[in-house]
Amino acid sequence: MMTGLNFNRSLFILFLAFVSYSYTPQALGQSKDEFSLFEKELDANSSAEVKPSSAPKPTEKKSSPPAKAVSAPAAKTTPAPSPTPAPSAKTTPSPTKESPAPASPAAPAQTTPAPVDAKVPETVAATVSTTSAEETSDQKIERLKKEIRSGPKNGALIVQLAEEFYKKEDYEKATLLLWKHVDKIDRKGLVLLAKAHEKRKEPNEMLRALNVLIGKDEKDFEAYSLMGNAYVMSRKTKDAMESYKKATELNPQYEPAYDGLIDLYEKREPPNLYELRILYQDMVQNIGPRPQYLRKLCEINTMDATYEPAVHACNEAIRKDPKVADGYVYLGISQKALGEDDVALKTLKKASKDFPKSELAQYQYGKLLEDQKNYVDAMKQYKAGTEADPQAARSWLGLATSSFEIRKFDLALIAFKNACKYDKKNAVAFRKATTILRNQKNSQWIGKFEDASETCTF
Repeated sequence: MMTGLNFNRSLFILFLAFVSYSYTPQALGQSKDEFSLFEKELDANSSAEVKPSSAPKPTEKKSSPPAKAVSAPAAKTTPAPSPTPAPSAKTTPSPTKESPAPASPAAPAQTTPAPVDAKVPETVAATVSTTSAEETSDQKIERLKKEIRSGPKNGALIVQLAEEFYKKEDYEKATLLLWKHVDKIDRKGLVLLAKAHEKRKEPNEMLRALNVLIGKDEKDFEAYSLMGNAYVMSRKTKDAMESYKKATELNPQYEPAYDGLIDLYEKREPPNLYELRILYQDMVQNIGPRPQYLRKLCEINTMDATYEPAVHACNEAIRKDPKVADGYVYLGISQKALGEDDVALKTLKKASKDFPKSELAQYQYGKLLEDQKNYVDAMKQYKAGTEADPQAARSWLGLATSSFEIRKFDLALIAFKNACKYDKKNAVAFRKATTILRNQKNSQWIGKFEDASETCTF
């Protein structure tokens, strides 16, 4: 009776073991690791890798039949003429027992593949290099996912994967991945995280990432500059300026921080020319006398009526880069302001001739001619300005006023309409011209100018 109970118990235990064994793969399939963001894809890859494991089983079954096949012909060849070993060697397809002699030369033949094996890694390396060079972004992403699955604590791989998402402009995936592993990523990953949030117009999340970065290094100038960008996005101008200035203090050669400050000062109405001049002077001193900095100093000094420093900066800018029109134009304006009319005329004329695609050069030369009452030539220069930039409201206005002075009302009307189209503030000049026609009692053009000027409002 006891033996029967033991037998039934053992059968029940065997049944439970069989059931648990059959459900083990499902339990393993449901396990999650910390790289669960791409769990479905990685599970698909893992299932694909499980299939080859079943493939060796049929090969083992196939390996057993050849043994039987060899034994069968061996039994048949043994009754064959034993005195003659040569035919037995020929009749047997590959008698392993009687072929030690050919096996000995085969051994050196097997040693020759050793150099072949030495070459194989070279070919493999070549294929790997070509595949890595030809690897698409999607292929690289899949490869990185697999590598991260095998080593989920490798922060460098996580940052590489986030970089690929960033390149594909999939900023959401980049931020989700980096925040998930924020404790493993380095400075490069944190900067990438902040920039991805910047692309998504998320200043608060951007600041959160940058605070982590600054917490690790209080002297990280790039972090302060990016923080300035975040404050600009949040319309916190004062905080933005403080962040940009902190970045320039930590690294006086970091250009993006200067650019952030310049953008803030230029957007003021009117622009803060004093602060802008100081910024560009600092850039020349700390970064170097680059032509673009000198041109901006040339322009700012001209606009701020500090003409002698403007002439110096303009000449330096031209010397550094003579292929840009701005230096010549502002040099001519400053020369005129200093009373050097003839020199200014030559400078601006040269600029308009050498740079026909510069609207600035055509406009300023036309303005000088108009100031000298040379309306015919001024009209030509303004027209050239509209051709250089069809949306330049100031050139259209110059063309309108100069052609109006020589009574080309048809051209003036078209020019006034375009000037008003691209800048509604030109409505004042348009209505002034209409009033002149009304006072002159020019019945032919009064109605046309009145109708058009009334539609130009701001």
